[in-house]
Amino acid sequence: MPQKMVQGVKIMETGHKEWQFDYQESDMESAYRRGDWHSWQELVRWLEQKGEEHKRLTPGETVAMVEDLRSLMQSGTPFTKDPNRAYQMAHKFRAENNRRFAQEHAREVSEAKAQGKK
Repeated sequence: MPQKMVQGVKIMETGHKEWQFDYQESDMESAYRRGDWHSWQELVRWLEQKGEEHKRLTPGETVAMVEDLRSLMQSGTPFTKDPNRAYQMAHKFRAENNRRFAQEHAREVSEAKAQGKK
């Protein structure tokens, strides 16, 4: 089965996956139940490598959660063992990260079109 990387997250291409681009509090709780995390980096690493395999998370939810958790790391936010608190803190970055993702996607589409005309 072919795989690709999306924002550092390993995704298996099946053609049958849903691509919701937002995650819920229950998705964060589910990710927290998959390990005994002690840092944002540990959780991000697991999501990058195994999150997409978890039946509860769609590839888009996994990518969105990784983006938001990376934003928490970059802002220096202390790690919390409380998944509900983690969701509240991380989800604050969703609108900003969605805008960045849309801009990157538009740039990639534009570049692909430009290459197709050559």
